[in-house]
Amino acid sequence: MATDLMPDAAPRAVTVYTTGPACVQCMLTESLLADLDIPFVECDITRNENSAARDYVVGDLGYTRAPVVVVDEHDHWSGFQPDELKRIAARFASRS
Repeated sequence: MATDLMPDAAPRAVTVYTTGPACVQCMLTESLLADLDIPFVECDITRNENSAARDYVVGDLGYTRAPVVVVDEHDHWSGFQPDELKRIAARFASRS
């Protein structure tokens, strides 16, 4: 994912790695992202074609629960974290 060179600048969109529609925390995260007007791309890591993404989330980032929200290479977390989503909303709002 491409990011701006300034450390506080927002990327074009965040990536939400999910485990599909049965994941309540994933759905809550995506709903709040939409409510906060934060652009995002969803990637269901349970799908076979997304095995590289699954390896990235589990192997490289070390997360074992969904959702995993990746803002940029230094800003990411797992689980439904409303305060984190509100924090990044300010970064996206400053781009307008």
